[in-house]
Amino acid sequence: MSIIEIETDLSRTQLSKFKKLFTLMKLINGKTYFPTSEMHGVLLTQSKQNAINIIQSHLKFIQQYVLNIDDSLYIKHIGIDVLLDTLGEENPKKKIQYLAARAYISAFLANNSDVFKDSMLRGIELDKEQIQAMQYVKKNSKHCTLTLKRFQKGIKCHIHHIEGVSERPDLATDVKNLLPLCEDVHTEYHQWVISNQKSVTRATLKHFAKEKKYETNW
Repeated sequence: MSIIEIETDLSRTQLSKFKKLFTLMKLINGKTYFPTSEMHGVLLTQSKQNAINIIQSHLKFIQQYVLNIDDSLYIKHIGIDVLLDTLGEENPKKKIQYLAARAYISAFLANNSDVFKDSMLRGIELDKEQIQAMQYVKKNSKHCTLTLKRFQKGIKCHIHHIEGVSERPDLATDVKNLLPLCEDVHTEYHQWVISNQKSVTRATLKHFAKEKKYETNW
């Protein structure tokens, strides 16, 4: 994979640390993952171990974006963004440099034809898989999981992702993550999520169902 030259305010020494990071990057299901062992350039540290220590101490923020691949830890691109934003809030003096590192990675990915092609093709494939999964659940559903009302004329079936696609894109095509809901209940839940500033998760759906006295045994 070729390294693309991109203008940035980061020093040459810092940028040199990105080369191996980019070389060892992996593309999985259209998403990019970077080895945590090569994050010292991104995290502005002098050693690889210091960078690993920073990652370990911030796992509560990025755990969902860390993946074990061939006995090595990799972090998803969005996980790096989350980590750098967090570090910038913790250390305002370095915030501009953290933003520069984030922008440098994004620019590299945007200018890398292999990444673009893989992401585009996988995105199309995932869209098809998601539609097929939703159609399968809808075809085999007779009633709303929360209200237990039967689907019929005037009561439309909507398919809901228990763990939202934004929160858990890896579950977007998993039929176990899909629930048939009445159209009005589905709309009501998403409005409730927005008004309460919550995420679309199993926990919040359970909370919503309990609050509205809907079925929670699912």
